[in-house]
Amino acid sequence: MRISFSFHEDEETLSRREEALDLLQRTTVDVGLTSKASGRSLFLMAIHAHGAPVMRIPPRPVVQPALQKAETREAMGKELLAACEAAQAGDASGVTAAFEAAGRAGADGIRAYIDSGALTPNSPVTVSGGWIFNRVARVGVPVKGKGRNTPLKDTEQLYNDFSYEVKES
Repeated sequence: MRISFSFHEDEETLSRREEALDLLQRTTVDVGLTSKASGRSLFLMAIHAHGAPVMRIPPRPVVQPALQKAETREAMGKELLAACEAAQAGDASGVTAAFEAAGRAGADGIRAYIDSGALTPNSPVTVSGGWIFNRVARVGVPVKGKGRNTPLKDTEQLYNDFSYEVKES
């Protein structure tokens, strides 16, 4: 017994699939501090990513370690797979929606990483206040403490600036 298959698709279905696959290839999602982030947040993230010994700020990289966590990669991968499936089905709006969902999963993963307490904690003088030695002026300087030990969440401006941006080229 011989079994044979044949597939028949109309011209409209093929055209929609081709457009959706082209959209899939041209679309990217940027996660982290996007072009909408404030200049202050970009400045703070540059300091925290590399640290600032003079300011007694240890390195606290956030974006790369957060996006490398298995949970975040899995969540984003699931959404990107949905984008591929939507493109195969010829659903261009589904492709865009899946990229949006992947970006949301990435930004949420960054915030979850910050919330998890995986970052180097603030120093005791940063939390409680006290005196520090200003190396440049060579004098003691009183420091008002923050009263809490939540790195990168003081005003939550930086925390809330983590986002995503879906781009078509």
